[in-house]
Amino acid sequence: MIRAAKQKSLHARIVSGSLVLLTGSGLTMAINLGYNIVIARYLGSRGFGQATAIYTLLVVLSALTLSFQIVSAKVIAQQPTAERKTAVYRYFHRVSWTCGLVVGVVLEIFQRPVADYLNLPNSGLIAMIAVGAMFYVPLGTRRGFIQGECGFRDFAFNLTLEQAARFAGSYGLILAGGGLTAVIAANSAAILISYFAIPIRLTGRLPNPLSRSDAARELTQAAVFFAGQMLICNCGIVLVKHYFQAQQAGLYAAVATVGRVIFSLSQAVVNTAFPLVAATKAEERKDLRLIATCLVLVLGMGAGISLVLWLGPAAVWTHILGRGFVDAGRYGISELMSLYAIATVIYSMAALIITFEMAYKIANSSWLQLAFSGILIAAICESHALLRGVILVQLALMAVFFVLVSVPLLYSVFSEPEERLTGAALHAVHR
Repeated sequence: MIRAAKQKSLHARIVSGSLVLLTGSGLTMAINLGYNIVIARYLGSRGFGQATAIYTLLVVLSALTLSFQIVSAKVIAQQPTAERKTAVYRYFHRVSWTCGLVVGVVLEIFQRPVADYLNLPNSGLIAMIAVGAMFYVPLGTRRGFIQGECGFRDFAFNLTLEQAARFAGSYGLILAGGGLTAVIAANSAAILISYFAIPIRLTGRLPNPLSRSDAARELTQAAVFFAGQMLICNCGIVLVKHYFQAQQAGLYAAVATVGRVIFSLSQAVVNTAFPLVAATKAEERKDLRLIATCLVLVLGMGAGISLVLWLGPAAVWTHILGRGFVDAGRYGISELMSLYAIATVIYSMAALIITFEMAYKIANSSWLQLAFSGILIAAICESHALLRGVILVQLALMAVFFVLVSVPLLYSVFSEPEERLTGAALHAVHR
């Protein structure tokens, strides 16, 4: 009865925390949609594709940001006192600032080659986003602190603040006569605002309780996971920008925006479950209903959005985004969006399973994801004749990936009753 009560309590905390973050994510999604509509209408398909490609570069680099966030959240959630939580935060914050400075300097040095590959009109755009990248990495540690303390309201507010600053800054600068450069400047400024807006309450001056080797193992696991995740979620935009004409690249960027909305909503569930699972004992997370609750939440949201996109007429999107966002082929933007949405839902569930395991152990499936990201890049490079072909390749590979990460989890769960029965029998024999 006690274990059932604890498990029910854990379920309730995951659901309630997810609702808080989903509310924040829903508001963030609405703001992000407004941002994309404004950028698309004022900059056109060519400018929208360029702005999205630059922002995608920042998103790919956020693999470091999210690595520090998830590791900080995990280790802080496991600490029993406020003083030990503070010590962990100070350590990861120093290391993350070092990494952020390195990222910024590297982008400054290689701004010209990166701009040439993405077919950008000005390499200075990369230099501008480099400033945001320097703050973006330590921002992950600050968010990890409030996430590890289960401060889901503060966490949701900060995510919303970043998007609101990004939208308001871009819109205001565009109305003032700015173009693509103004949009990129607003993106960097939004990161700085989010960094300084997080309330961090530190206590004591204890030494870091985590050894350097353990910290390195945790950060390596997280870096591998998010490197694969960022490549899977964003390689399509970069490759399409490279292989396709500007109008088609802008169309694909609009399609991919829907995927980002779905993935953002799924992260509300992940960000809630992760610190709660990390702080639990082994027997509290053995119940299959725990991961099933999270998967059902992600599947329900994603399936609903996919269905709406499938049934929605293409004229709606053309009216919202502008006349330049029309697929010249036989497949309309509604079908492309729905297919991309399905692929994103499948991947989101696979990523949820991996992060569930990462909350309490080193998950080797992170390396599998990184390998799949390489396979996905190679497949898109071979199948880039049509936008629909690019999306179908992602859909097929994500389905295979989901099966591969699900089987080990299901095997471990369903093999446990037999193991417990065998253990009980041996105990009875010894008695």
